[in-house]
Amino acid sequence: MKKLYEIKTIIILSILAILVGCSKDLDVQAQYPKSQEDERRARSGKLTGEGGLKLFGGSSDDKGGSGSGPNVGIGINSYLWRATLDTLSFMPLDIADPFGGVVTTDWYEDSEAKGERFKVNVLILDQTLHANALKVSVFKQNRVNGEWRDAKPNQKLIIDLENKILTSARNYKVEKESQGS
Repeated sequence: MKKLYEIKTIIILSILAILVGCSKDLDVQAQYPKSQEDERRARSGKLTGEGGLKLFGGSSDDKGGSGSGPNVGIGINSYLWRATLDTLSFMPLDIADPFGGVVTTDWYEDSEAKGERFKVNVLILDQTLHANALKVSVFKQNRVNGEWRDAKPNQKLIIDLENKILTSARNYKVEKESQGS
């Protein structure tokens, strides 16, 4: 009898916990005021939000006061995104996430440089079109006795990739602005 009473109690408490967890009245987030930046992010992240979801471009009111460009999804510069994809188009892509601003290539071995391969990761950090909005990482491996071994990539290669992406992005922006005039 005592065991049956304990089982019923556990079942009733479980049902109550589920009902309380499913209650629509428990919206703790709604009690705190949002900053203007939080509200802007909430609007721009919605398909039906103010201006909608912007992929590869935007409206003429996207030109922010600090030289910012149009967004790709949430918080990255579409000119940098497009320039990154174009610059790395000769390499096989592993990951291309426009919402997170991440491009990762698979290993690429040039047919003229046997025994040496590269992998590139690009992270677009910001909406603005400047050097600090871009982080490029290059990984290099050399084939030694039939095995791939990590090697240090040439720093000049990383800088050249960053410069090529930034130059392409600027050219895309200038081209877009000249079409708008």
